[in-house]
Amino acid sequence: MENKKYMNGIVLICDEKGLIENIIRNDFDLPVQQFVNKPVTKLFEKRAVSRVMDFLMQVKKHNIAFDYSFSLALNDEAIPLYFTGFFLEDKIWMVGAASTSDTLKFINQLQQINNEQANFIRSLVKKNYTTGQNANQPSEQLNDLSRLNNELVNLQREMAKKNAELERLNELKNQFLGMAAHDLRNPLGIIMSFADFLEDETKDTLSPEHRKFLHIINTSAEFLLKMIEDLLDISKIESGKLSLNREPTDLIELAEKNITLNNALSAKKDISIQFDYNHKPLILNVDSQKMEQVLNNLLTNAVKFSYSGNRVYVTITAKEKTVRVEVRDEGVGIPPDKTEIIFQPFGKAASTGTSGEKSTGLGLFIVKNIIEGHNGTIAVQSEPGKGSTFYFELPR
Repeated sequence: MENKKYMNGIVLICDEKGLIENIIRNDFDLPVQQFVNKPVTKLFEKRAVSRVMDFLMQVKKHNIAFDYSFSLALNDEAIPLYFTGFFLEDKIWMVGAASTSDTLKFINQLQQINNEQANFIRSLVKKNYTTGQNANQPSEQLNDLSRLNNELVNLQREMAKKNAELERLNELKNQFLGMAAHDLRNPLGIIMSFADFLEDETKDTLSPEHRKFLHIINTSAEFLLKMIEDLLDISKIESGKLSLNREPTDLIELAEKNITLNNALSAKKDISIQFDYNHKPLILNVDSQKMEQVLNNLLTNAVKFSYSGNRVYVTITAKEKTVRVEVRDEGVGIPPDKTEIIFQPFGKAASTGTSGEKSTGLGLFIVKNIIEGHNGTIAVQSEPGKGSTFYFELPR
């Protein structure tokens, strides 16, 4: 089942009301007859119902919808998939795969499969006619496959058009983000340097109120600079230019260094970070800077959304074929309806931390892409009021 979760997908055909008419690609062994003529929302987790309904509305309104993430409810397992939808001939098509970019490849694969099936049945028809056997049954199958193949061709053509336009607009957006971020980064760095200098040099001469103003200038500039760095990362990710400089790295040593740095910051909130591992050294072929960025983001988030006196736990477990890293906090937790959006750009479970810390809503999206760039996976388990556990796995 693990391979299916990340490599395969599902294709549904629904009527205008969202009732399932057919499941034409079913890599998760769903009991098809159990869901035919049932609302498509029955396939997904209850907390995703409102987003599924919004997805259906967008498909009907605009004839197409991209980049919707729902978790398929399969027994006791939730399988996150990204869906693209089309409205063709009064039918709603839903194509779900491990990522948005996989949907076009998925449709190309479907078309190829159906072409192969159609060619195979044509050969059966020819053989049956030659031998005088009854060819009605394969002819009916050929007609069905031909109809399905034509629908897939139309779907592919429509998606290719939409994809081309979206890629052009996305490229323009990324160019703008890159230029704007570069132009803003230098003056913000200067503001921060002077604010730091003034804070150090005037701490004994300024009034408490003026020192507070200076501190606000400094923290605001720091927040903006972090947002700019995140925007630069996102523009690289979306343009396919996020490069990984992999090299043998001791993940335990890297984590210890990162935890030491974050302990100095967490001490201001009286929050301690505890570290546990089962193997040292633990050498992985990773981009050490990017992996440090991942750990730093998860740790700062854990501290940001924890209360004074709480603890944060970091655990690294070496398995036979993978390494699992967990960052667990005892903080505010994440509402169930927010766990699906926090890995999307600007998706935030809360607007501020427990001490008023700001959040860009970009960090976890970047983290997810870095982990997936290392052929890993990341997820979260959370309960409001009890804390959250973010965990990712990397191949050894």
